[in-house]
Amino acid sequence: MAELLTPWPDAEVVLLDLLEPIAPTVTSTPPTITTPLIRVVRTGGSDDGITDSPVVEVTCIGATRTESWQLSEQCRQVIIASPNTVVGGALIDNAATFTPPQQIPDPDLDKRSVTTNFVLAWRRPRS
Repeated sequence: MAELLTPWPDAEVVLLDLLEPIAPTVTSTPPTITTPLIRVVRTGGSDDGITDSPVVEVTCIGATRTESWQLSEQCRQVIIASPNTVVGGALIDNAATFTPPQQIPDPDLDKRSVTTNFVLAWRRPRS
């Protein structure tokens, strides 16, 4: 039987830890939204057996359009500056914008959402 490999870090948990200093972070939108709020969801990606390259959607929810866009840009700058840092036990090798920020219509017109997709890369932690 083959030896089991150490799992890769959970992409959502890594991004929650990375973005928490900016605003509260969640992996699912709560029934009642208190702004500002950052939602993180892994939406895809791939691995080559050595490096995991998750695609992660980061949605920034603000009380106004301006607040949402400013929050989104803060997240983008933190994420693209994250290579060569350890977050939640993961050494981030690379981070890039996959899909630029875009405003998403929200049924609650008092809140605004801006979503950006990022692709990151990290290797398995050493056991």
